[in-house]
Amino acid sequence: MRAFTKFFKKYTFLFGLILFVIILSRTNVGEIFQNISNTKPAYLITAILLLIPSLIIKTLCWNYIMRQQGIKYGLKDSFLMYCSGLYIGIVTPGRMGEITKALYLKNDGHSMGKSLVSTILDRLSDFAFLLVFIFLGSLFFLNVIYKQILIFIIIILISLVLLFILFKTGLIKLIIKKIFYILIPQKYQKSWKINFQDFIDDIKIYKFKNYLIIFIISALSWLFYYIQMYVLSRGLNIDLPFLYFAIAITIAGFITLIPVSISGIGTRDAALLLLFGPFLIPKEEIIALSALILSISVIAAIIGLICWTIKPIKLNNQLKA
Repeated sequence: MRAFTKFFKKYTFLFGLILFVIILSRTNVGEIFQNISNTKPAYLITAILLLIPSLIIKTLCWNYIMRQQGIKYGLKDSFLMYCSGLYIGIVTPGRMGEITKALYLKNDGHSMGKSLVSTILDRLSDFAFLLVFIFLGSLFFLNVIYKQILIFIIIILISLVLLFILFKTGLIKLIIKKIFYILIPQKYQKSWKINFQDFIDDIKIYKFKNYLIIFIISALSWLFYYIQMYVLSRGLNIDLPFLYFAIAITIAGFITLIPVSISGIGTRDAALLLLFGPFLIPKEEIIALSALILSISVIAAIIGLICWTIKPIKLNNQLKA
């Protein structure tokens, strides 16, 4: 049983690849490539250019979170550090991409506990916005994908109730501690000197106003992302209501977070096929869109590589510290 569990954990990414092969077997691969090659250049270029303001806004959000802790960096350095994490996330296993930003702060003398605060809040702000967006936005489209959206609404409501219970019972601190350690690859947990109390102390700094500002900045960054993805879809002549399209992209993004694939290959395709199905969009166009979304992620990682080249840190030293 242990051997099976170990094997399953090591090769779960194969699920997405197998799913992708199955999807391709039921589509016309030639048409997929034809759709990609026929993407309108102006739309594709616009989508790529929209990466810059999107990354800048995400950087501003992270920078704002750090400043509440008294950690001050200029926008340039914050941008280089933030984007470097996108590159590291591609070339290293586990969650190293997420915690690269924290390693930059640790390198400048902050404890690991303090350094991880901004990373975790940055991720949680995205998660909170996406949950709220799916919940509110999906109310307009219950008649289109009633069952799928209803399931997500129920999940969100249950999550909110559980969160309320956790706050009332005082278990939220334990949950935060679990999240704290989840972000750190297991093999480094013993070698790092982690000060969890620093983490808790800095979390207490943030007030409702701070969380509201973080939420608003996150919403703005996601708006740019939705526009970027919508421009890609229009380049493929996929015509959907913008709000519905954004909801579908959000749900597909959540599904790609399940660690059974590489960069969402297979799982993203399956999710988009399901969610765009009611509009009778050809499968080949949907798979082409999924491929373009993946290509945008690759371009973001290339930007991250450039940033890493400009402002690198010695990861090996940080991981052993």
